[in-house]
Amino acid sequence: MIAKRRNNLGSVSLLVAVGGFLAVELQPWLPLDAIGLFGGLTLKGLLEAFFEASMAGAVADWFAVTALFRDPLGVSLPHTNILAKNKDSIADGIPRFLTGFLRSDAVAAELAKVDYAAKAAEALADPANRGALQAFLSSRAAEAFLAYGPAGEGPDEAKVAALRKALGEFLDFAARRVDAPRAFASLLEWAHRERFDERAFEALAEYARLEIGRNRARIVSMLTPIVKRNAGWQGLFIGANTVERFVLGIQDELAEMKADKTNDFRRYAIGAIAAYAARLDGSSDGADDRERLAAAFREALADGAFRRGAADFAASTLARLGEELRGPEGRFIATLDSLETALASRLAADGELRSRLNAIVASLLGTVVERGRVIEGAADYVAGLLKSTDERYFVGKIEESVWDDLQYIRVNGAVVGGFVGLALALLKAAFA
Repeated sequence: MIAKRRNNLGSVSLLVAVGGFLAVELQPWLPLDAIGLFGGLTLKGLLEAFFEASMAGAVADWFAVTALFRDPLGVSLPHTNILAKNKDSIADGIPRFLTGFLRSDAVAAELAKVDYAAKAAEALADPANRGALQAFLSSRAAEAFLAYGPAGEGPDEAKVAALRKALGEFLDFAARRVDAPRAFASLLEWAHRERFDERAFEALAEYARLEIGRNRARIVSMLTPIVKRNAGWQGLFIGANTVERFVLGIQDELAEMKADKTNDFRRYAIGAIAAYAARLDGSSDGADDRERLAAAFREALADGAFRRGAADFAASTLARLGEELRGPEGRFIATLDSLETALASRLAADGELRSRLNAIVASLLGTVVERGRVIEGAADYVAGLLKSTDERYFVGKIEESVWDDLQYIRVNGAVVGGFVGLALALLKAAFA
């Protein structure tokens, strides 16, 4: 990267002031002290006053500007090298300053203005974008993913170790920073607002009904001895036909739960989830639930077997995806292309769908930002990053960013100082 070229106007202004003063004092050609103005003031005295004050202003501003970034002339004085000495305070102050503007309500309002669906439709409708994505996936991405699996010469142990390390660091960060009860409560509340809980319940009821239907004979054969064993003497009157009618009744109830939104059990189940979310979100009677969930979350993330399993699952998933992407008969790319085309057409034609998607994405992002304390976490991360930065690099980057403006301040100091000296000399002569 080519370094930004710096101007040296500040140093030039100082040299001009010194050069002007020396020229007035030492030049032998013009008898400036013989040219009187008024009140005993000569042209030489007026120019001397201008350049003396200009030098004083230029030197003072040079010292002030330099003292921000280093010790002037290498001499350590009180209140010099200010940025380096106060790096940690600045590192803490900058994120706090920024988060004062990044309020959750302001961020949510800005997120709601973005037309996510239109941007997605525009990107997906462009064949060049789809082609570039597919080419990248089938070549570079496939090659990178295959390094995590047994294909070819075997997995790249260094990359697998790096994946385990990265996943471990992410889990450590999540354990420290994520408020699991509030985050889970936000997810449940968002699902309830968007009626995903209704759809999930219906899908689960339908899946259970179909599975019972496919395996009814097996279920009846397993349940019949259990029911007879636990029914006491009444088990004498219970047979496989009775249990089968019971299982058929369960199937009918599941079908009714799916179709009837006023079904008592359905309303109870969805209401219980909403009540659980409310307890996790901070109600006084949910302290035990929150503590249990937080403890379970931390224990799960710290468990060695869970970490190894998560890393192995991630590595094997990436490897399988790489094989699918690289294989000549892989269906992933073709399926992805058809899905992209269909989704782009649907988004372009259905304004209501775009509105719903925008509302869902904005709501989800806003909830994640607010409940997940993303802003606070980002501020803490920035503060830690700045604190760990080398002092000279930290100071150098700030100096590079404001260098040109500071040079103009030094020029202004020389010019303003000169005119102040000029004004003082004229006032002194006027009142002499």
